[in-house]
Amino acid sequence: MKTRSIISLLVLPLLAAGCRESLPGHFAAIEGVYFNNQQNNGLLIDTASYTFIYEDRDQMEVPVRIQHMGRMAREPRPVSLRITSPDAAEGVDYTVGEEAFLPAEATNFDFQITLYRTEELKSRTKRLVVELAANDCFCIPFTELIQSGGDTVSTVRYTIYFSDQFTAPPAGWREMFIGAFSQQKFELICDVMEIARADFNEEGKISSAKWMYIQSTMIGYVRDQQRLRDAGQPYDERAFDDSGAPLSFT
Repeated sequence: MKTRSIISLLVLPLLAAGCRESLPGHFAAIEGVYFNNQQNNGLLIDTASYTFIYEDRDQMEVPVRIQHMGRMAREPRPVSLRITSPDAAEGVDYTVGEEAFLPAEATNFDFQITLYRTEELKSRTKRLVVELAANDCFCIPFTELIQSGGDTVSTVRYTIYFSDQFTAPPAGWREMFIGAFSQQKFELICDVMEIARADFNEEGKISSAKWMYIQSTMIGYVRDQQRLRDAGQPYDERAFDDSGAPLSFT
């Protein structure tokens, strides 16, 4: 029968304190690592979601926090990580740095994973799974934590979801100026007018006067692309929907 190691979040400080000289030797011998990724409210998480929607760059650095339990050492020590995915390809959708090391005299560190924006992310969400394993330097002291609210989170498995899709319109989108929201319209505005994507997700960040300017500019841009298309010249296909109709900004 497989036994799972589950330790209450309230007990964790006692284990960490077990490295002090005043406690019995078998506690001081603990040299372990676990995932310690937290929300703003301080609660641990074992799953995180990222989107490129509000990113102006085509790559994103994602930190994965690894916590040490035990004594600090004067030299770096390797940490065993395994990264797998059912749908993301290394070198295309993501890259990782070299072997993970806990730095000298450190109690934690962030292992960096770089995610890349691809066309495929506009229609699907991809997933990475990062797993910790024991090695010659570190054991796995526990595999799960029960938090104060009763939720159980994994401390050896961390899942990252990433996409380039909207789940809801940006908070600052103004239909009265440019019509119903669509991701195609959003991306075209950002590219044509060179407006930071994040500006659309903050209500009031873009003034009414600027929204009027966006409207007039985009109407003119679509009209120009129509003329080019009708004349048989190269044009921006993004100015038209799947049926070939011009995008509406009214």
